[in-house]
Amino acid sequence: MPTLCRHLASHLGPTLTLAVGLTATHVPAQAQTLAELTASPDSAAALFIRSIRSMRWSAAAQFMDPEPLAQYRDIVTMITEPEQAGDLLEYLTGADSATYASLDAPEVFRRALTTLTGDMPGLSYNLQDRDDQFLGHVLEGPDSAHVVYRTQSRISGALPEVKVMQMRRGSEGWRVLWSDELGVLETALRGAGRGRPGPPSETARSDQLDR
Repeated sequence: MPTLCRHLASHLGPTLTLAVGLTATHVPAQAQTLAELTASPDSAAALFIRSIRSMRWSAAAQFMDPEPLAQYRDIVTMITEPEQAGDLLEYLTGADSATYASLDAPEVFRRALTTLTGDMPGLSYNLQDRDDQFLGHVLEGPDSAHVVYRTQSRISGALPEVKVMQMRRGSEGWRVLWSDELGVLETALRGAGRGRPGPPSETARSDQLDR
């Protein structure tokens, strides 16, 4: 990845002045449509990171390409199917098998990530307590781009990391195809069946899924 970052950084010249200074706390105009908000790879990437940092999983799903959303649903299906009792499926999604079958990929993503980050404070802290700066993007074709960004944990002594986010353009603007954050969340999801906390109370479950 460092080699890829250096390669991309060498091609950032034309886009750097447009993207530098764009941070995950940037608030776009409320009147803009979703397509307008994601008209550039940089703005779509920034909005995605902003949603991740605020634990707003429905919003994050809006800025994701359908492919990773489908992948997350497939992972939930894969790790819950072997358990006939359905406890893990209920834990992750608040649904039985019949209800789960009717849920679309963005809703499964929202429910599963709400549960995981609610029960894993360390994971939530690492995603939230950080600063991000977007450095620019490199187009790999008319509908493909890589966005380069720098992130630094607010933990004392933490060093900044330069990361690359894969983007794809669709009919309604740019969307996140993959990122380091999605990789971390996928790892957490795959491990959900190993040593997970006990099921939360009905009140706690309702509070989580209503966010």
